[in-house]
Amino acid sequence: MAWTTPKTDWTTGELVAASDLNAIGDTDNFLFNGWAGDRYVRNNGSNWTTTSTSYVDVDATNLASTITTNGGDVLVIFTGNVQNSAVAGCRMALDIDGTTTEAITLVNPYNTGKHVNMSFAYLITGLSAGSHTIKLRWRNITASTMTLVGSEHVSWVVREVAGAS
Repeated sequence: MAWTTPKTDWTTGELVAASDLNAIGDTDNFLFNGWAGDRYVRNNGSNWTTTSTSYVDVDATNLASTITTNGGDVLVIFTGNVQNSAVAGCRMALDIDGTTTEAITLVNPYNTGKHVNMSFAYLITGLSAGSHTIKLRWRNITASTMTLVGSEHVSWVVREVAGAS
């Protein structure tokens, strides 16, 4: 399904043709279903952990998305709860087609073992049309064990939100 530019040169008394209505339907379908996207939600299951102080993939299968875009902006949304074995921080970033972004968010659990929400929405601009792989990455600030709690509604959404101009 592709975007069809709506008719704008209507004249007084002109009848609406089937092709005009089909073009409107095609455009509505594109707006609701045409942009590439992927999502993953988990509210039970095992946790993810890392002891790394360098960026590593959180989960290269479930918290990673490969989408084919039309060259528009891509919105990435993540939410989850983390805990740490020490009072130490964790940074999250994205890997976009093999390149790790700067840290998107930082959380410092204020007490060992406490669950703290870590969420972000990040808009990726400047991607060309085609296939792109986006992965969630993380690292500890200091040596400790960081846990992403799998039983507390982990959400990962990657969606093209605007077509190429």
